[in-house]
Amino acid sequence: MDESRDEELVYQSLDDENEGAFEILYHRYEMSLLNFFYRRVGSWETAQDLMQETFIRVHKHLGTLRDRKKFSSWMFSIAKQLIATHIRESRRSIETDPVDEIFETYTIAPEHRSPIESIIAEEQLEIVRTLAQRLPESERSAFELRLDNMTLEEIAKTLDISASATKVRLHRAKQKLVAWMKTEYPDEFNHILGDKS
Repeated sequence: MDESRDEELVYQSLDDENEGAFEILYHRYEMSLLNFFYRRVGSWETAQDLMQETFIRVHKHLGTLRDRKKFSSWMFSIAKQLIATHIRESRRSIETDPVDEIFETYTIAPEHRSPIESIIAEEQLEIVRTLAQRLPESERSAFELRLDNMTLEEIAKTLDISASATKVRLHRAKQKLVAWMKTEYPDEFNHILGDKS
């Protein structure tokens, strides 16, 4: 394992004749990025695509990095932007889910959120957790596991139900939560609820 510091490898990577340095950076952060994306999209294939796109952008814009000691933070900021873009593009074909929007913001690691994003996300998720206590037990159990960052498959296995039954429970739970959010916390969630049903 190459023990060179990130900043040294960044400097070496900017040398067109030293392709090995960037390869070391790639392997150093490959699994961290892959796990970062998988926790947010729940698909290894999509996570792999997003990871590859991150490294493509990192390589392309490496020369714009001002503080080479902060390479990893800069790289994860690119990853965060890709997650946001992925979510927006997914919503063009799938109806936007305000509960998922809160969850996606919250599950971005705190070190990659701005202070205000962290405060808002945590406050909103706490409201959602409180409202979820009103759900029927079957829907609440599925929803709370989702809030614990479980994938659809993991929830189904934990509850010993089918994936389709899990989807139904989560959908019903979110419908009720959005209705309660609209009526009881319209100001808190106005920016994401809008006219959405």
